[in-house]
Amino acid sequence: MEERLGVRLFHRSTRSITLTAEGALFLERCRRILGEIEAAEAELSGAAGSPRGRLRISTPQLSGLIMPALDGFMAQYPDIELDVDLSDRMADIIQEGFDAVIRTGEQHDSRLVSRRLGSCGQVLVGSAAYLERHGTPAHPSELAAHACLLHKFPATGKFERWPFRLGASEAQPELPQTFSANTIEVLAFLALQDKGLAFLPTFIVRDALSSGALRIVLSD
Repeated sequence: MEERLGVRLFHRSTRSITLTAEGALFLERCRRILGEIEAAEAELSGAAGSPRGRLRISTPQLSGLIMPALDGFMAQYPDIELDVDLSDRMADIIQEGFDAVIRTGEQHDSRLVSRRLGSCGQVLVGSAAYLERHGTPAHPSELAAHACLLHKFPATGKFERWPFRLGASEAQPELPQTFSANTIEVLAFLALQDKGLAFLPTFIVRDALSSGALRIVLSD
């Protein structure tokens, strides 16, 4: 090594061997390098056992569904910094730098890998007070006389269709556009305030149905 470096690292005698000034400097530098390697190994080993870093995600504006999951995630992974975008729009994962995006519906971007997280049913509901004042529709054709709270898809601006079981000769009823919004939590709130009928996911209205604040209509 001395020949390769071109300096003497040791003082040698028949009785002892000691470091030269250059040798002491070289030893100190080597110790620092080894220390950095050990620290890097320890850091990587710790990361493998306890995830850390920044995670940027986008989720729908469904606080009742998303927030309990985020609360549990933060408790389980306290070293991860969460950057959450609450939006129902169609996010560009690559351009906007998201690590993951949660959305409802089908995924059509071939550049992305998707995983199904679950599914839920939907029901048409109205408050007890609203139905007492305006009556309970017995057929989809009767919805023309009711206030309808409609969900509008953010990406397309189209209204979400209310699926009905109709006869072969029956046309899809045209719903009054009493109120429309691109987030369903607003529709759930207005339905609870006796403002009309809304077609909502069951997880949004489960408690209200149990308490009787909302009732299911046209369930057949």
